[in-house]
Amino acid sequence: MARKRYQPELIAASGGYTTSRNINIAGLASAILLANDLRTKYTAHVADVTVGEVTGEHKALHAAGVLATTSVAAYNLTTLLALTNDLTAKYVLHNVDAIAVSPTYHQAQDTTHALAATTAVTTLAGTITRLNDIKAKYDAHDAESTAHTTGALHASEAADAALGAAISVPSPGSKTGDLCLWNILNDGTGNVTGVSAVPGNGATVFTFSADPQDDCIISYAVFSRVV
Repeated sequence: MARKRYQPELIAASGGYTTSRNINIAGLASAILLANDLRTKYTAHVADVTVGEVTGEHKALHAAGVLATTSVAAYNLTTLLALTNDLTAKYVLHNVDAIAVSPTYHQAQDTTHALAATTAVTTLAGTITRLNDIKAKYDAHDAESTAHTTGALHASEAADAALGAAISVPSPGSKTGDLCLWNILNDGTGNVTGVSAVPGNGATVFTFSADPQDDCIISYAVFSRVV
């Protein structure tokens, strides 16, 4: 019986693809974990208020500092940007009350823990920087026992977000076992070298020796196997 012959079929290719940190795999995953942890902990922190005879961390609910209902748990870059920008805006308001001479919601005036920047983030790299800053400043604020009844009750537990060495490039139709041939045309600011290119589930994961940043240029061709 004659053996079946498999012929490669080209399913995705580019003669000059510029890398982007917006599709950095580790960066997006770690930022989503941190943002969602901050969402949970900050929400619990603001909601920790005195009710009747039950003493809370704050004198009353800081309604203006509550996250918007549209700030859902992040699951992609779009929702991550929205959540990060809302965390920024609401934490700024919360910190302003904490450093007021006569705070409306906090127990007493305390030390400021202001963010390094408050403009809206629009990229994954900018989001990572902002989230790590929010984590540091929020945890310091949460730990303050002067502004709060006790302090340190709702600290973030997630690790800092960080960019990695792999990016995920869409290659519609690709699946596990397909083949990718690729080459680095310009190693970019990071002077990266190539490690591997693995197609699967509609995308190809390109791994470099380090973060390829936003200016490495590659050429690639993804082949699928058909009978």
